[in-house]
Amino acid sequence: MDQEQNQQISNLPCFAVDIDNVLAGAEREVQRLYVELTGTPWPRGIYGSAGGLDNDGLTREVVEKIFVRFHEYSIPRLPLLPSARMGLEQLQCRYRIVIITARRPTSRAQTLEWLRSHHLPFDELYHTEEKTDVPENITLAVDDHPDHALAYCERGVRVFLMDQPWNKEVVHPLLTRVFGWDDLLSQLDYGNRETWSFHFIESPPVKSLLQLATSQFVRPAIEAT
Repeated sequence: MDQEQNQQISNLPCFAVDIDNVLAGAEREVQRLYVELTGTPWPRGIYGSAGGLDNDGLTREVVEKIFVRFHEYSIPRLPLLPSARMGLEQLQCRYRIVIITARRPTSRAQTLEWLRSHHLPFDELYHTEEKTDVPENITLAVDDHPDHALAYCERGVRVFLMDQPWNKEVVHPLLTRVFGWDDLLSQLDYGNRETWSFHFIESPPVKSLLQLATSQFVRPAIEAT
């Protein structure tokens, strides 16, 4: 990609995307690790995602072991959630895709490999708990964690909250609850195929490529004799 194309992409509005329980199904794996480590069933009414591991019924030793195993061994086995790849492919026509995860930085290599193995398009990857502090001009975001979603909203970012049992009570004027990637795209007018085509053709990177391709076939004017 040349410098001009890089500049065009950097000028696109930024869409921040979480990974666990947004792109990847992680909750079942966390619960599986708990059962494996303790030999007891996962406590009912608790979710490992979004603070569930801070529950008083779980010892810090067990929680740390879950975190370690998840970040060191579990990431490659996480399933891709339905329509996630299609969703990112459609969004990248209009937005700079920035993936922001609260996973530990030590999992970066495995996280990148997981993203690439599922052929997910993105422009940058950040590992941080403070998602609103990344050096990006974020205008839209999708997340499942109540704290992260509300933090985005407080910064004036429109948020798509991926519906999960642990975020049922979260509300905010800038927050839109969605029930999967198909629903998110529908909220952004991608549900209409004519709209898809319009947004695709009108996106700066695509327009640039089309203009370049067209210029290759423009015949020089013939001077009148």
